[in-house]
Amino acid sequence: MSIHAPAGVSSGNGSALDPELAELFAALDRRLAAEGARLPLRRWLERAESWRIRAALRESRGNRSAAARALGIGRRTLYTKMEKLGIQPRWEAGNGAAPPAGAGSPPPGP
Repeated sequence: MSIHAPAGVSSGNGSALDPELAELFAALDRRLAAEGARLPLRRWLERAESWRIRAALRESRGNRSAAARALGIGRRTLYTKMEKLGIQPRWEAGNGAAPPAGAGSPPPGP
């Protein structure tokens, strides 16, 4: 299955399909096909969305508000997508890192 768009075909936003991106997707598709693990479109989209969200979180050093702005989505939308895709903030991933101040930790007791 080829991922290349025929001449004159563009993406939904009017821009031409990026040839480098098409090659990357084609290579991934070939690798998955060789492993007998072809992905339905929904799984492709989930993988791409997860990758982009994780990249935005890395670029913003875990600041979810900044990551949401970089992605062009609302903070609540980012939280929902993170939950759906199983993406957890580092301090919730069980790696022993302390959460940033005020990040969900209970206030000290009297």
